[in-house]
Amino acid sequence: MTQIMLFPLRSVVLPEGKMRLRIFEPRYKRMVTECLKNESGFGVCLISASAGAVPSNVSTVGTFVSIVDFESLDDGMLGVTVSGIRKFQIHHVEADQDGLRKAEVSWVESWPPTDLTDENQFLGERLQHVYEKFPQIGDLYLHRFFDDATWVSQRWLEVLPLECHHFEHLVTQQDCSATLSFLGEAFRDDELENETRH
Repeated sequence: MTQIMLFPLRSVVLPEGKMRLRIFEPRYKRMVTECLKNESGFGVCLISASAGAVPSNVSTVGTFVSIVDFESLDDGMLGVTVSGIRKFQIHHVEADQDGLRKAEVSWVESWPPTDLTDENQFLGERLQHVYEKFPQIGDLYLHRFFDDATWVSQRWLEVLPLECHHFEHLVTQQDCSATLSFLGEAFRDDELENETRH
């Protein structure tokens, strides 16, 4: 078991993913300071409305991230860019006096890289369009692997609004196949709905 500090959010980052954070609460400024001092990272997980009271109102899985950049923002907040390293399973959560959560975790295997099939190429193409439309997300990535099913699946899970239990189910699978099926169905349903409207 390993103990890590937690930063619960309403969005997620997964291995090889990037995310920009705006830090303003003292407990999370302390977390960032400790991470920089110790050259360590922290855990990003989802806030879960169904998981009970604080401090355990977080998803049972998350991603350990490293800090790759930080800056003082014009509004006085701390801007931090993180990169996803590896997934973890939470076994126990407790909170410090200032509310900073710490968790006992075990590590979860990352999904192996795999080529997108011809049938699923559209998922990579649509992700490219999302990054073009929202450059604040796309610009985080110097290298983009739109032909890698694992990379594309994880980037979609980062941008789609998912219920906590659904997210947990998908990311704890051994590979990205369940996520690919979920994405394929979601987009087909969306297209069908658009055709019905027209």
